[in-house]
Amino acid sequence: MPLDANVALPAAGKGPFPLIVMLHGLGGDKSNWEVTSDDGAVDDVTMATRGYAVLMYTARGFGNSCGTVQSRAGTPACAKGWIHLADQRYEIRDTQYLAGELVDEGLVKPQIGVTGISYGAGQTLELAALENRVRLTNGRFAPWTSPVHHIAMSVAAAYAMWPWDDLVTALAPNGGLLTTRPTPASADAIPAGVEKQSWNTLLYGVTTTYFLSPAGQDPGADLTDWYNAIGAGEPVSPTDTAALTELQTYHSAIGIPLPAREPAIAIQNGWTDTLFPVSEALHFTESLAAAHIHNPLLLIFDDYGHGWAQAKAADVRRQNAAVLSFLDTVMLRHGAPPNKVIAVGQTCPATAPSEPVLTASSYAALATGTLSLSSSSPQTVTSAGGNPAVSAALNPAYASKLCHLLPAAPEPGTADISRRVAHGTTLIGAIQIKAHLHVVGTYPELVGRLWDVGPTGQTRQIIETGVLRPDVNQSAQTTADSVADTDVTFELAPNEYTVPTGDTVQLELVGSTAPWFRRSNGTFSITVTDLHATIATH
Repeated sequence: MPLDANVALPAAGKGPFPLIVMLHGLGGDKSNWEVTSDDGAVDDVTMATRGYAVLMYTARGFGNSCGTVQSRAGTPACAKGWIHLADQRYEIRDTQYLAGELVDEGLVKPQIGVTGISYGAGQTLELAALENRVRLTNGRFAPWTSPVHHIAMSVAAAYAMWPWDDLVTALAPNGGLLTTRPTPASADAIPAGVEKQSWNTLLYGVTTTYFLSPAGQDPGADLTDWYNAIGAGEPVSPTDTAALTELQTYHSAIGIPLPAREPAIAIQNGWTDTLFPVSEALHFTESLAAAHIHNPLLLIFDDYGHGWAQAKAADVRRQNAAVLSFLDTVMLRHGAPPNKVIAVGQTCPATAPSEPVLTASSYAALATGTLSLSSSSPQTVTSAGGNPAVSAALNPAYASKLCHLLPAAPEPGTADISRRVAHGTTLIGAIQIKAHLHVVGTYPELVGRLWDVGPTGQTRQIIETGVLRPDVNQSAQTTADSVADTDVTFELAPNEYTVPTGDTVQLELVGSTAPWFRRSNGTFSITVTDLHATIATH
């Protein structure tokens, strides 16, 4: 199928140049990376000015890569040129093939760089995980070589901005992902998670304006059936299970067996990104650590990304400077940059500078202490509990409510624990929650919300959120009288946030935060006892 591509070259010099491929976000196209001057950002002119050749192309199924009716007219090769949703066998192969063509032309070197944002960032992590391999349409792997002269190729450096590691945890999390240790793919998918309903509705709506496979025609690209199955909720259907398996295996870096080595990788995720949070980056890097892969890593966690993220100009400038230095060290100077984590605290209002700015050699090294919350008293969370107005205000897909204070009045049918802080305390990372659950009813889910309650106790500011799908009472045979007990451990999405002196840290558990996380089809009550929560501090 035809792909719409541009190449930018340095104004002077003779190839082969170091190549960097730039991959756009969902619904975007190749022009998203094109600017008119060197602005110090990661884009075509800035990178070409530094000595790179830059490949930008529109992903299959979007724009003029068969994505519009006009581009498909009179183009038989577009007949099946629909979106495959970052499939290693299609979109990732497209990138590898186009880069190989430039190598065959003698224009670029075969050790390439790649960067992408959001949809392109997920593909960037997949390319990094493949390193020097391609994935064939039968699912097997083969060496990556250029198409004509069969020159061996590999990824030397990658920069993923707002990526996912596992689309399952990103779009329908079950609470199995822990940021402090490796989490296998099976833990992400069993039991099936709770849909990020408002996000999935928005994302699917974007794809429908381009070229989708007819429903039921292509099992590897059936976005419509996947969306409908996941959106239908409980009980889990065979189509739902097949969709989750497909998304993990071929559309996520987690589905790629890691090689013995990995390229130098920079990842930026937003603390306040409600679609692809910081836990996605840590999911990926924990798997590298478990495989004893010691590649150069730059991790940047700040207030920049999807949803609630505020994208403060100083944060963007800081990350651009760090990433350009990282890429130049690898691609231009053939060096190995040191491992580094840059963590920038989220602040309100949007005009306030982000702080504190922390650096360390690893994510774990950012923490210097802990804050604990605890309660042994039984509390009951119900499927009908909570304040719908608060849930609606937290919906991140269509409007950012990050710095909007919300009422702190107790909500019916919820559980909570709290602790007043005697002095300003910087929380950093994910709060980990442990509890015993006594569940009655069908298809339970539990949403956690961490709040900063003001000194008057009247208003509160959201800090972290997350969801748990308990592994009991989830089968179609469950009835309203079904009873089960389970001990759980889960985390909310990480953040870096300073609680002012005199404020109260409150952990709240509710049965629904619809329309963000999809409301359960069941009716349930969960009695929570032995509730303990711990979060790292700096």
